[in-house]
Amino acid sequence: MLLDSAIKCLFENGYGTTSTITVAERAGLSRGAMLHQFPTKSDLMAFVVEAVFDQEVELYHELLNGITDPRERLLAYPQAVWTVLSRPAGVAVLEIIQGSRSDAALAEKLAPTQARIAAFIRKEMESEFPKGPSMALLELIVGAVRGVSIQKVLTPDSEGVNGAIPLLQELLRIGLETGGLARAVANRSAAAKTVADGPGSAKAIKGSSDAPPAGAARAAPRRAGRNKAS
Repeated sequence: MLLDSAIKCLFENGYGTTSTITVAERAGLSRGAMLHQFPTKSDLMAFVVEAVFDQEVELYHELLNGITDPRERLLAYPQAVWTVLSRPAGVAVLEIIQGSRSDAALAEKLAPTQARIAAFIRKEMESEFPKGPSMALLELIVGAVRGVSIQKVLTPDSEGVNGAIPLLQELLRIGLETGGLARAVANRSAAAKTVADGPGSAKAIKGSSDAPPAGAARAAPRRAGRNKAS
């Protein structure tokens, strides 16, 4: 009851106007009972994020259950993400995350939870798609769907919003059929590797730290020659 009340307050009114008191009133709890469980708004919001995430994990598994073909699983992924993020609980969590940008206490409270969630999601995605799309592609899908879910709240009857997810699925399907998606992912991976190995990268910095200072060869040419010969 308390979780549902918090989700409804966040979904209908946003993070700014949601408080422990408004949630308690909606849930039919006394202020004392609420403060006993959640002394601060940050405590309540952290609880909502944790609880909703546990629900989302189960829902993702239900939505993708039985789809074993990697291609079909990828095509089903946008709709699964949409189902999860566009529901009131998903929007409520987005409200909390956005609220944490200007609420230092909430940001601090959420940090361990967000780190755990991020690690879990990455592990889950690598398990779901061991030889499938890159993490960049999956992040792109999630980010696009998250943006559309926010737009859905702002313009619930928009034809464009309602057709966005099917369009995304169709673009993925065309990319898979033509090979364009695989080429794009491969090109992006190659570009990312170039950046990672380029000047300023950890690899380049390590290599330069192992090399002698710029004037070392000129200062000791004989020693440099012996090292080269050996």
